[in-house]
Amino acid sequence: MTSFADKLRVWLPLHENGVSRAAHFVGAYLFIFALLVPLGLVRLPAGPVGLTAAHVLLLAVALYAVSLEWTAGLLMTLPLVPTLLAAEAVVARLPASTAVAVAVAVMAVRFALVVGAHVVFEKKTHGLSLGGPLLFFIEPVYLLTVALFSLGLKQGLRARVEAGGGASLPA
Repeated sequence: MTSFADKLRVWLPLHENGVSRAAHFVGAYLFIFALLVPLGLVRLPAGPVGLTAAHVLLLAVALYAVSLEWTAGLLMTLPLVPTLLAAEAVVARLPASTAVAVAVAVMAVRFALVVGAHVVFEKKTHGLSLGGPLLFFIEPVYLLTVALFSLGLKQGLRARVEAGGGASLPA
């Protein structure tokens, strides 16, 4: 099994530009939002509690994020709450077909944003092979970990990343 330090070491060289990193940060939440909308239409039998498949996805994403790196994972989960609330608002206020159209449009914007950032600012190929579509959900964990490094935190993890060589880290 590949450690988070190993994954981060491979991810870093493909995401060195600040604009590209910001696009990925925003893009991850756009990706999640675009999935939460149609999943919000799927009601789960949970008694009086109004649970949907969107809640299940959000819980899975949060648990996986925290399992990768607990501090960055917890920080990543904070914006998931307004992301879920926005998706629930779309589902509550729009007909299902319109809500799904909104989700598809958001997903298209997300892919254009992230791929465009790679092409224009990184001049590198997209790192889809770094984790497949699962990476789209948890990329903020990578970005927040780099931010924690910049703040002088998580130096043990940073040392493990640097020990593998090759990756550029912020000063």
